[in-house]
Amino acid sequence: MSEPKRTGLLELLRASQGCQFVIPVYQRNYTWKSDDQVKQYLNDLENVLNGNYRNHFLGIIIYLEKSLDFSAREFSVIDGQQRLTTTFLMIYAVKKILENSGDLEKVKQLEGQFLTNPYSADNIKYKLKPLVSDDNVYRCIVENRMDEIEDASSNVLKNYNYIMSRIQKWTEDGYDANQILMAMDRLYVVCVPISEEDNAQKIFESINATGSKLTAADLIRNFLLMDLRSDIQEEYYAKYWKKLEDNVSQDSKALEMFFRMFLAIKTYTLVPKNSVYREFMNLVETNRLEIKVLFEELLEYSKIYNFLYESNIDNVNEKLRVALVDFRRNNSDLPMSIIMEFCRLYRQEKISEDVLGSLIDAINAYLLRRSICDMNSQNISKLFPAILKKIIEKCNGNYTNILSLLNQEMVGNTASTSGSYMPTDKQMYEMLHLANVYKRPALRIILDRLELDNNPAPINLSKLSIEHLMPQTPLEEWLEELDTDMETYQDNVHRLGNLTLATKPDNSKMGNATWDYKNAVIKDTAHLILNLELMQIEQWNLQCIEERTQKLIKQICTLYPYPDVKLIENEVDIIDENSALETALELIGEKLQTVKKGTAYKSLDGNRGYIITTSKMYPQGDKEKYWFGYREKRFEQLDGCNELHLILVGRYKKAVVIDLKKQFLDDIKNKCNVSLDDEGNIKHYHIVTFMNPDGKFTMLLSHPEIKEIDLSDHIIGII
Repeated sequence: MSEPKRTGLLELLRASQGCQFVIPVYQRNYTWKSDDQVKQYLNDLENVLNGNYRNHFLGIIIYLEKSLDFSAREFSVIDGQQRLTTTFLMIYAVKKILENSGDLEKVKQLEGQFLTNPYSADNIKYKLKPLVSDDNVYRCIVENRMDEIEDASSNVLKNYNYIMSRIQKWTEDGYDANQILMAMDRLYVVCVPISEEDNAQKIFESINATGSKLTAADLIRNFLLMDLRSDIQEEYYAKYWKKLEDNVSQDSKALEMFFRMFLAIKTYTLVPKNSVYREFMNLVETNRLEIKVLFEELLEYSKIYNFLYESNIDNVNEKLRVALVDFRRNNSDLPMSIIMEFCRLYRQEKISEDVLGSLIDAINAYLLRRSICDMNSQNISKLFPAILKKIIEKCNGNYTNILSLLNQEMVGNTASTSGSYMPTDKQMYEMLHLANVYKRPALRIILDRLELDNNPAPINLSKLSIEHLMPQTPLEEWLEELDTDMETYQDNVHRLGNLTLATKPDNSKMGNATWDYKNAVIKDTAHLILNLELMQIEQWNLQCIEERTQKLIKQICTLYPYPDVKLIENEVDIIDENSALETALELIGEKLQTVKKGTAYKSLDGNRGYIITTSKMYPQGDKEKYWFGYREKRFEQLDGCNELHLILVGRYKKAVVIDLKKQFLDDIKNKCNVSLDDEGNIKHYHIVTFMNPDGKFTMLLSHPEIKEIDLSDHIIGII
């Protein structure tokens, strides 16, 4: 890198004969505004012009210097494009003033020194080559073709017009073009030329670290294009990058997510959001990927992204269309990596359209079952890249059994953390039966799907909203009719069975009215299948809610089925809770007094207290998994004990008894997953343990990263 040097702004341009300042395609757009940065630029220049400032520091200009031939050089601008572009617009505005005054000799001198390379080839005739997006408007300005400009929103045009108006005012105040140009030369910059031997990307990153923060997509674009010749940059930008943005989005967050999922596909790891650029660069450099080949692959995945999220899907078969609709409405990026790769297999004709639909359906079922049960999505953020890796390895080019492999991994093998399991039909009932489901995102998706799957008539879902059959704010008649108190009422009002769909006008009309009125309104909207049976009910009550809740849970389980995967669980072999408790009491090894039968005990001297809890075995691949809920409040019933123990009993063919002291629990509880109540308070911590194939007993910690710790020293017996 050459030594930085201070120079007048016009002197920089005067000394650059045969050179062209190129704004590379990887740079951000020309974003300076006439009422902000350009206004300040001209205010500073005006202060120099009228003598308030002797001179003024305009900023730093850093450019990568490349020789084109013996007489021509290219200055690829790394930093300073905004002030350079504005400066050239400024000089062209002064030129226009000279043309209007008829001073053609000064015009010629101005062009030859500052604006053009008169003895160079046409491709570098102009000393500034702006961004491709700005080039047309800029050419119209410099070639006096203003009437051909079609983009009235262009910042180049707006700023040029603003500059012209300011210069005209200065001339009215008595300043001529020569004085304005001399003032411009008292604006100075610090130039930092770098050579091709320097690491331009590192310099670019350093420069932008202190300014407006670049996005991961910005950095990736720069990384891919910066080292290429300018003509290749433009070719690849138009052929690949611009099309990629068209397919995905120009929004930085969407692009970042796209590259994050691309990395997940290539590395089978979900990298942190703040590491996307570094990991992408590492992928390219480690594998020595050819830029053109990489661009072609990125473009292919961008087409897949567009297919999944944006494109019209009316031309796909019904199975795939329905699956894609659910996927889009669920709006989760968690499974995007695996679904994008499945789509790529489909585009390569390695799996059929039906299989693709079934794969997406299976993932939808997994996500929607978890969502309607209000299960934490953070627990599965890294799951799908790991599943993809297993599937690709096991398929080994033959994708005949890809659906069964996906289901096996989602249900049994890879989903090995406490919070990542897919609820079974039984668990769906347990978690939904009495639950407040009203504000759960999956509710509307599921109700819509229940309606569409059973109604042959066309339904405009956008005109529907969720209706409470027993209203959220009841009239006194409701409480009297139900013969219940407000607490019981509130416990039931947001249950699944009390919720349906209605048109928005009908929803407003029904309000908190009595059932007779609501039923009459519902009969007017009998085209909704969800409401057909409601019309036959004379009085809506708690029993109706209970029965309808059970029915809807069953329908949901059918609509989003639990996969038919053989697990190793065998209920006959699992010892019962009473036997497990007896085993635990025996292994504690001292006589105890009962505080609460089956759960809480004290030593006879009252010094030691024990809370006992059990868990059946949940198969997890080749592991035995046991899940316990730890509630700190349970120790309150052991008040006065100096030493507190949580006794865990895993129930399978044998009982595994584990002794965890409260001090140990206090040390690890913040590293465990939790369940929260409706107010966001912790209900209990998830204590998840595994018996591994080698006999080693471990506990799963989830924060700040997933890891297992050895519990061997805490086992007091296996009987």
